[in-house]
Amino acid sequence: MKMNIQYLTIGLVLLLLAVQIGCVSAADTNQTELTIFAAASLTGVVGDLDKAFETAHPGVKITPNFDSSATLETQIKEGASADLFLPASESNINNLIKAELISKDDVTPYATNKLALIVPVDNPAGITSLADLAKPGVKIVSETKDVPVRKYTEQMLNKTVNDTAYGQSFVDAFKKNIVSEETNVAGATTKVSLGEADAGITYYSDVSKELADKITIIEIPENLNVVAKYNAGVLTESKEKDLAKEYVSLLTSDDGKTALKEYKFSPV
Repeated sequence: MKMNIQYLTIGLVLLLLAVQIGCVSAADTNQTELTIFAAASLTGVVGDLDKAFETAHPGVKITPNFDSSATLETQIKEGASADLFLPASESNINNLIKAELISKDDVTPYATNKLALIVPVDNPAGITSLADLAKPGVKIVSETKDVPVRKYTEQMLNKTVNDTAYGQSFVDAFKKNIVSEETNVAGATTKVSLGEADAGITYYSDVSKELADKITIIEIPENLNVVAKYNAGVLTESKEKDLAKEYVSLLTSDDGKTALKEYKFSPV
């Protein structure tokens, strides 16, 4: 008799566990997913805002995909499923508008960013200004030509050509000193933080709280710097357009602006 009671008790426990597991599985199945394709420079901002958004929207799970804006654009064009696109360049948004994957009416400007000259905190090459990047032997880490920050760097270099303090010789020496081209800005920033390069041109926002003690920012003269404009675009084929638009509202809200400022962006 005791043996039967034990078996009955074990059976009830197993049944309760099965019911609980079934409930969890059902909850997971009913969970709404919002997929955000975001430039690598937005990793910190999106990471912080995702938590706030999920708290305010029970049952919603944010799935971020961080990479260079050009890579994300290509993925979307090739059929990757995304609800919201947050690139680091207006051109990437415009390309998807031309491809009829985003409507102009669903594009919202929310922040700007600017270039930063970064060096390892111990600064082995003794760099104190932009002009020092032309010194022989300085190891510069850059990005591939399709990455927005590289395009902005090229714009900056075009400005130096017409500046008597720099000129074409500076541009030639700068390019000669490039020892690595990364596929996104986060990779370039990481290499500088590890001391694998003497300097890099990234965004202010890339010097995150985690890297603040490993990297020093050296100001680029305002007349040579380039401002990057950040727009949010809701994908035409998104199944969660309303949620995507609510996320954009969070980006432009006071909480969103606070998060952007914390990561050295300038809110629109």
